[in-house]
Amino acid sequence: MAHRLTVTGASGVTIIDERSITKVVFDSDTPDDSNARATDYGLGMTIYGKMLFNLGASDKDPTLDLAKWSQVPSHKADCYRSVEVEVISASQVVRKFILPYSFVMGYEEILDDDSGIGTFRLHVKQKKDENKLVAIEGGFVAEA
Repeated sequence: MAHRLTVTGASGVTIIDERSITKVVFDSDTPDDSNARATDYGLGMTIYGKMLFNLGASDKDPTLDLAKWSQVPSHKADCYRSVEVEVISASQVVRKFILPYSFVMGYEEILDDDSGIGTFRLHVKQKKDENKLVAIEGGFVAEA
């Protein structure tokens, strides 16, 4: 199974392809002190991946865009961006998550000198008053 991440905002589009993404976790979170289905719930995703640095800088490093997005302050409109994750199996998209008003809850890069491999973790949440716009799609028909 593979994953493709697309982040779209006022500053442009960032695409991280199947070679980099290693794991995606979708989360629907209700308050722990609720005894019934709460109207106050959060939707988010955590995306894990490998940092594929391109020596010679012939291609742009998309994780640099993620790191910069994580630093955009809340009073700037560009702190909210559309995040789309496609889940791919047997060369077909089998599930798609779209969080149109996402903000960064946390971003970290782990750069390991021993192994020479860098990894990242991006945790995004949907703006709570825009939860109704989140789309989870599946059951796509295979192309002939």
